[in-house]
Amino acid sequence: MADKKNILTIYNICRDLVSQSEKYAEEHEGKVDETLLPPLKAAFEEIIEFEKIHLITAHDTFYGSMLMNMETRIDFNIRGPLDIRVSKEPFVVLFNPMFIMKYKYAEFTALLVSEILKLAYAHPASFAQLNTGKDEQKHEHLEKSSQASISNMVQRDIRIDKKTDRRLVLPNDAYTTTTLANETNVNPKREQALEYYYKVLENFGKKKSAASSSMGKGNENAPATRNNGDGQMPHQWEGEDAEEQKDRIKAMVSEVFNNMSEKSRGLMPAGLVEQIKALLKKPEINWKQILRKFVGSVPVPYRRTPTRLNRRMPFRPDITGRLPKRIIKIVVAIDTSGSMSSRDIEYCINEVFNIVKDYESEITIIECDAQIGKVYKAKKVSDVQPKVTGRGGTSFVPVIEYINESGKFRDALMIYFTDGYGDYEIPKPRTLRNMWVVLGDEKNLSVKQPYGEVKSLKMDQDWIKMRDNGY
Repeated sequence: MADKKNILTIYNICRDLVSQSEKYAEEHEGKVDETLLPPLKAAFEEIIEFEKIHLITAHDTFYGSMLMNMETRIDFNIRGPLDIRVSKEPFVVLFNPMFIMKYKYAEFTALLVSEILKLAYAHPASFAQLNTGKDEQKHEHLEKSSQASISNMVQRDIRIDKKTDRRLVLPNDAYTTTTLANETNVNPKREQALEYYYKVLENFGKKKSAASSSMGKGNENAPATRNNGDGQMPHQWEGEDAEEQKDRIKAMVSEVFNNMSEKSRGLMPAGLVEQIKALLKKPEINWKQILRKFVGSVPVPYRRTPTRLNRRMPFRPDITGRLPKRIIKIVVAIDTSGSMSSRDIEYCINEVFNIVKDYESEITIIECDAQIGKVYKAKKVSDVQPKVTGRGGTSFVPVIEYINESGKFRDALMIYFTDGYGDYEIPKPRTLRNMWVVLGDEKNLSVKQPYGEVKSLKMDQDWIKMRDNGY
């Protein structure tokens, strides 16, 4: 293993190779001299191996252990210095020396620490949750928000000793809260989560037209340099299930953190320890998790099909086989008299549709205060009318009676969104399963016998973020 003096020599060799490559690209319309890539790759691999130990010995056991628990790979195709792939385990850290070599070694270490902190704060899951449509401007805002949030943490690491090589030096071009303030003319709070800065940038983005890219899109499969527009942008964490991403991150962080000694954990910044404990805390089951279980437990009827042979008599082509045909029926009852806002209702309905998106579904919306206002079917989120009718007194009985008298919902799941204050007794719903989602405390539900699960909306962390950040 090379020592710090030798690794700086190797780092400078890499800088020379990148400098040659950039000069070649300037003279050849951004193309890369691919003969320079193998020696650059070989030299930088030594730097990566050194950095694994350097992070532990000079900075923090957590940072170094996180890096050691991931695969490392040099990828000249990413349009940035670093990226982390979290779609499967083990996670992969990607390095592109073409972009890294513009920084000093201490700055490179700070960038690597920043990437590790993005995992500890579950930023990939936030990207997936806040940008389900893979919108380019939203992705740009998420990138800036992530950098602003993490840069604050790197800057305020109280363990940094400026007289030693422990010092983390944030690059001058790092996106910080100061950069955000200059860009938006808003003076944001410091030391906030990604979601806070994202809200600031989203609100600012609505006031101006999206800026066009100065470089445009190049060849996504070609090596990326600062002299061309080729390659793929880093941190493409959108498009995957946010909960699955978070679970994978929790598993990795848990393994690293729990294997550390008490002494090593005691040397970590208090804020980072608090974040890790919050990430690893066993969450209470929320209403969405219960609904997923309900959906998965719906009996599966079958339909006959000539395209499949009968299992019991495969040699009788005249006897057809069967295929499952699952139709998820859901009755969504909305208490229009309570304190649930149109935004609350819109959020809840959107989550219901997201849960049943992989199934053929039949969703009926019933609006009711003291009496039923509207009953209609919704095939997609845009069919739902968040500006609900009513806003009078409260009674749950009309909805239950409507369901029971119709006789059409015996195989349906009923979800009742309410502030909880209403009747003390109700008829037993003639449905498959029932759940009450209460805006405040679960104890606020006035019904003595609800005939189903009762969950509080305030236990839904996604709803809390939506409410607190206003998106």
